[in-house]
Amino acid sequence: MVKWADICVPKDRGGLGILASRRMNVALMLRWVWRILQGDGGLWLQLIKAKYLRGRPLLACSLANGSQFWKSIQSIKHEIRLGLRISVGDGSGTQFWVDPWLEGEPLRFRFPRLFAIYADPAVLVPASALEDGWHVTFRRPLGPVEVQDWELLLAVVPLPVSAVSDSVSWSLSPSGEFSVSSAYLALCRMPVLPWLSPLWKAPLPLKIKIFVWQLLRDRLPSRTEVLKRRGPGNDICPLCHVPETGSQILFSCVAAHALWCFVREALGPEWEASDLADFLQVRATQVGHKADCFGWSSRL
Repeated sequence: MVKWADICVPKDRGGLGILASRRMNVALMLRWVWRILQGDGGLWLQLIKAKYLRGRPLLACSLANGSQFWKSIQSIKHEIRLGLRISVGDGSGTQFWVDPWLEGEPLRFRFPRLFAIYADPAVLVPASALEDGWHVTFRRPLGPVEVQDWELLLAVVPLPVSAVSDSVSWSLSPSGEFSVSSAYLALCRMPVLPWLSPLWKAPLPLKIKIFVWQLLRDRLPSRTEVLKRRGPGNDICPLCHVPETGSQILFSCVAAHALWCFVREALGPEWEASDLADFLQVRATQVGHKADCFGWSSRL
């Protein structure tokens, strides 16, 4: 009753933590992208540079034809920007608009109006940097708002003055070095839910944890879910005469209200929650330790 993609999300982000093989494969391939960016390789890297890159930086290379390995690199290399940070030296390996070289953020996100009318979005930093300042080409004259953006860009973007090559670091690990595990988590593209972690640490049977997880995703076999799958009956709660869902059964139903009155007295603080997610967040702010936010203690 839950999509496989949702099951493969890490536990602290709402899934069951099952390894997603496709996502892991991309994370493993990103290590090769990282090694190419760092120049960490022997004969194989010399071959890549001579046959495919030909003096161009990897992220700016658009050559798509080649070996299966090269095609795979080209298809996933943009994902490295999820954690990539570039320290500009001479700028020869950095794209002006799309690479994260200014405070870890691409200029296309900071100045979207300018990026939308730029003549060459893939231009490298040295091609735009002259001794007297930045010189770029737009497809049309700038309007008043765009002139303000351009003046701000000139004020915050420094010219490259170093003769050394650009260097890269990985912002998702304390050491600054690429790791497959951090890349895998970044590829999930889902926020961490701090109030959900105690569920998997609580001293409960696994089947209870799975039940709570299904309730959080509203995937219990309620009347509404059964009807979606062409099951018998209707989706109306016989007591409340409203659509029956997992949250409605355990929180909103008139029978549940009576039970939760006793639970509130046992847990201590008063609260109002419309579903389990709301309950967990409220409990996490009311108790001293997050591991106790489920209330599984001697008080019950």
